[in-house]
Amino acid sequence: MSKIIDTLFDRTVTGLSSAMDLTWRRNQALTSNIANAETPLYRAVDIDFASELDQAFGKIDTTVSKTDSKHLDVTSHSAAHFIEDYSGATKPDGNNVDIDLEMGRLAQNNGDYTNAARLMRRQLSMIHKAITTGER
Repeated sequence: MSKIIDTLFDRTVTGLSSAMDLTWRRNQALTSNIANAETPLYRAVDIDFASELDQAFGKIDTTVSKTDSKHLDVTSHSAAHFIEDYSGATKPDGNNVDIDLEMGRLAQNNGDYTNAARLMRRQLSMIHKAITTGER
């Protein structure tokens, strides 16, 4: 029974946790874009969700070695890297934020986070039920 719970937790809960972290980071990028929609020379940012999720699941090797105690610890998967988003047209002031596009992405991202949270609750409920049923 313990092996089944470990497998469920390792694969599903950890993956959903990574997905929730990434949607949270994407939310930060999108709200920053919206807040800076009128800022001259501001370039919209986003995260490469697919690559970051692959990295979180270990499909992409990002092994970095810390060779000096003064180096920053960059081994954490929780910090998604922002990339420039060129999907909006650049306005004369150099800003490329398309507010309608960003609001649509924000709504989609909100739905993605909500779905991951719902699945997380369901998985944790199943694990709880397996533990409590196994004790009987």
